Amino acid sequence: MASKNYRELHFQLNDEDYKAFGRYRILYTKNGRGMVRRTMLTYVIIGVGVAVLFSLFPVDEKFRYLMYAASAICILYGLLFAESNLLKQQDRAIENSKNDIERVHPATNVINFGAETFTTSAGEDSAEFRYDEIKTLDLAETAIYVWMSDTMIMTIPLHAFRNMDEMKDLYKWLKSKKEGSGRQQAE
Repeated sequence: MASKNYRELHFQLNDEDYKAFGRYRILYTKNGRGMVRRTMLTYVIIGVGVAVLFSLFPVDEKFRYLMYAASAICILYGLLFAESNLLKQQDRAIENSKNDIERVHPATNVINFGAETFTTSAGEDSAEFRYDEIKTLDLAETAIYVWMSDTMIMTIPLHAFRNMDEMKDLYKWLKSKKEGSGRQQAE
């Protein structure tokens, strides 16, 4: 577990870590849930649009009812499968990016947890943060997600630890550091 003043982690993020974060983001964040709702709404709009289109223009009555049924199926499909479709799209995008020249290549991530700050480095990138800069901490089955902002999220995957208990201990320690630094600033 993290000592009072120091701890260092070394790990490489892999495709499974990116997929896990994507699943987490889609299933458990406000923006992810918004994407799911927008996808559902798109299917509803398409279904209603097709139904209205075939209601306004003269077509064979049997064909019109067939289009109403197709519209209903489209709406139902969107409502039932929007979430799973987004998850599949995200997984495919990660898989397809393996051949992309702009793909982020794996680098060893090193996080040093000190008494007042923590530093991160991966390849050429490095940064230092105070614990009170952490906006949110989330513990998932596959990782700890450290939200520094809405767009900057640090993933600390389970495979960076010996076991789940060690990951949970670090999560609790980080939470206490975040809460402790917030109280110190208020005083």
